[in-house]
Amino acid sequence: MELMDDGSQLSPSDLGQSSESGTTYHHRLYENQSINSIEKITNKPQLKHRPIGLATKNYDKPQLTTRTKNKKQIEHVEQRLYREDPVPEYFRAQISPILKVWRDNDATMFIDTNAAQQVLKCLQENSCVTITATSGVGKTATLRHVALQMSKKDYDVLPVSDPGEIVNFYNPNKKTLFVIDDLCGNYHIDQADIAHWQSIIELIKQILLDTETKMIASCRLQVYHDDKFKTLSVFKSCVCNLLSENMCLSKTEKQLIAELYLKTKASEITGYHDLYEFFPLVCKLFYDNPKLDLLNYFQNPFAVYETEIDSLKKGYDTKYSALALCVMFNNKLKEEILTEKVSDDTMTIITNTYEACTLNKIPSIPELKADLDSLKETFIRKEQNQYMIKHDKIFDFIAYYFGQRIINCLIKNADSALIKERFLLEKQDNIDQFTIVIPPQYHEMYIQRMIDDWSKGKCSDVFSNTNMKVPQFREKFLFHLNTLDMIEQTQLARISERRKAMNTNINDDSYATALVHCCYISDYSLVQWCCNHGVDVNNCSYMGKSPIMIACEQGNSEIVQILLERGADCNIFIDWNQSPVMQAYTHCHIELVKVLLNKWTDYDKCNYWGESPLMMACRNGHTNIVKMLLDRGSDCNKCDNNRKSSLFKASMGGYTEIVKMLLEKGSDCNICNNNGESPLFMASLYGKTEIVKMLLDKGADCNICNNNGESPVFKASLYGKTEIVKMLLDKGADYNICNNTGESLLIMASMYGYTEIVKMLLDKGADCNICNNNGVCSLFTASMNGHTEIVKMLLDKGADCNICNNNGESPLFKASFYEKTEIVKMLLDKGSDCNICNNTGKSPLINASVFGYTEIVKMLLDKGSDYNICYNTGESLLIMASMRGYTEIVKMLLDKGADCNICNNNGESPLFKASMRGYTEIVTMLLDKGADCNS
Repeated sequence: MELMDDGSQLSPSDLGQSSESGTTYHHRLYENQSINSIEKITNKPQLKHRPIGLATKNYDKPQLTTRTKNKKQIEHVEQRLYREDPVPEYFRAQISPILKVWRDNDATMFIDTNAAQQVLKCLQENSCVTITATSGVGKTATLRHVALQMSKKDYDVLPVSDPGEIVNFYNPNKKTLFVIDDLCGNYHIDQADIAHWQSIIELIKQILLDTETKMIASCRLQVYHDDKFKTLSVFKSCVCNLLSENMCLSKTEKQLIAELYLKTKASEITGYHDLYEFFPLVCKLFYDNPKLDLLNYFQNPFAVYETEIDSLKKGYDTKYSALALCVMFNNKLKEEILTEKVSDDTMTIITNTYEACTLNKIPSIPELKADLDSLKETFIRKEQNQYMIKHDKIFDFIAYYFGQRIINCLIKNADSALIKERFLLEKQDNIDQFTIVIPPQYHEMYIQRMIDDWSKGKCSDVFSNTNMKVPQFREKFLFHLNTLDMIEQTQLARISERRKAMNTNINDDSYATALVHCCYISDYSLVQWCCNHGVDVNNCSYMGKSPIMIACEQGNSEIVQILLERGADCNIFIDWNQSPVMQAYTHCHIELVKVLLNKWTDYDKCNYWGESPLMMACRNGHTNIVKMLLDRGSDCNKCDNNRKSSLFKASMGGYTEIVKMLLEKGSDCNICNNNGESPLFMASLYGKTEIVKMLLDKGADCNICNNNGESPVFKASLYGKTEIVKMLLDKGADYNICNNTGESLLIMASMYGYTEIVKMLLDKGADCNICNNNGVCSLFTASMNGHTEIVKMLLDKGADCNICNNNGESPLFKASFYEKTEIVKMLLDKGSDCNICNNTGKSPLINASVFGYTEIVKMLLDKGSDYNICYNTGESLLIMASMRGYTEIVKMLLDKGADCNICNNNGESPLFKASMRGYTEIVTMLLDKGADCNS
């Protein structure tokens, strides 16, 4: 087997044992791939093409971030890495039956759609995928199906609801898929969930750098499109919208779904496939309740459900009330609260609900449970010891149904999560069809209910209320607050809600204050109201974030100003070493940064990744901020955890003015990062010509090499940065330096066809006969890639045209293989040996004969190539040309005296091969030359 230049092998069949007539043989060239996929993200310069001749290498492969170890969160994570399985047994016991249900349903009740296949493909190619759609389209079913497919690829599938579990259960030694259903809210976005994710999202991003760890999430469209969701950028990196044109259900898929659920009745509803986006849900619900009138149901499913619920009220009023209770408890009616020892609060809700449903007699708890159980065939399912409506879409409708009938009772008694999500005081455009619009006579009652929830410490539910997005409502809400007794106002302003502990096994002493929430919703008047009631403006919450940090995140300069006036400390740092200045900077609120710098003292305090404000400003090219920081004495030689200095970041970004300022302030231009890359190296790599000149003028060492042995001039040569190469050479850059695999500047420039750079190197005296670790020289790479002018220059400078690589292949061998006719002529004219064979016995003439390069064959024969040479399978040149129908080459070989009776190892002669393929003219020529027709 012959090893080709790219490491692939050429089998004997490639050289002539194909039985196909007139087969065209293609070269196995290198794939045109980018040097490293990471470059797409970092905007690193990419080579225009991948030339043949060198093994593909990951130039400039970035290292994973070096993590500091002075944070209790990180120490905790690192400790878990040494455990065999960080997932506790109790959790595996909880999810085991859940996964079994998934598998059972997937095996019997799932149609593998185009969307499911695309989602799977996306997840295989990305670290995080988010599935979006409206309710009832199939998000959850698709999510589970894809997760189960990944489990077949040895992924440990872990359904989670808390971001802390991702941190807890991360295992670098195991392929893991975290599955999150209904991300950040079921009906509307949940601000508390957003804050929960935000507090740990940076650590999750670091975890996802591990290519063996993935996340898949489902999210309602209205949640995904909420402005607050934008902060969770990791979930926007790859989004699959099941309603999009390329993912929505096809007619065929809808028919298959109908047949799965309706069996023989599927043909009756073919005209209703496109009535609803949630067609799969309609089919599933009919499957669960086949007593419904099929056509009536598919024409208007919610009208059918309305009739069904109305009938319960007329004949089965206790069941009607039981259904209302599911709404009161926001579709999470836990069985444990329905005991003989019902709490007073729960009993009050039950009593009020039954009275609102016009029931005079309150049933006993066993009777209530019996009513709930009797509804399992139609409306209710029982899951994990909770009674809930069969599907979220149906719950949306039932909540709306009761919202039109017992709204007074709902406002006073329903779960606070239902209150915040499903009610609006004023009708808005594009609201969900099942949002409950509150009649004016109930507005004050609704606001008072919110105040009551606040007084009970439910700050999150109050300030993440969907009405709080409306400025006019916030004004009305504040007006109501101001009517309260001053003592009550002060008590409300100072209430701190203890957050649900994040599941990271790390103490979380954070509290959600009203002021924090007011900063999150960026309402100046409410912030002012809090401040006027003596709230501590430095009271931190949500993983240590202070109100001013949150205001900086949101970019609200008015709120920042009032907090500063009330004594907010802008030098506070949270666990990730983020300050208000860094928060403002991270979220691109540049004007705020300028304001805060005048109040800030510790200019060199670094964040978790070791980045100071100066480094961040240099990385993003914010010249004015860099100047302000330098004027205040910020350390310009401080490095981050990867030893990247401010000058390094500015040089890489091409920020000329910033580089000039840093150099004037004494920045060390030879500090290298952990990969051994200097600012000059990065400027050369990215083609920042002016910056290269500035660095060289300041004495930057142009011969410092990175950990791969690559110097700045090596990188500039690799990417064809001609002007930079000239500057570096003029400053004394070593033109014969080689990297760790032996590639010289001349080899790389010759391979990529950078003619002007090759000329500069040769003029400087570069050795044109240096070979890399594979024995490949500059003439070799230029010859095989067809760079004629470069080949001429190398030959004129005395390049040895008979140097062979480790496979025994000469420049002439490769030029013949790739049909570089003009180069073959030049090499032969310079005395290249045309009979040098590679390690498998192939000569340049064999290459040309196999591929039918007539002109090259003629040149080689004229220079004395051995025309009777045989490949190691016994194939002669004449056999190869005869079997392929290369008439002119056969004639040339015969005219030179090639033996027409040499047989291969199978005893097959040229005449045999030509006869078998039906090449009449070649058969005639062979017979005329005395070919043995009995051989």
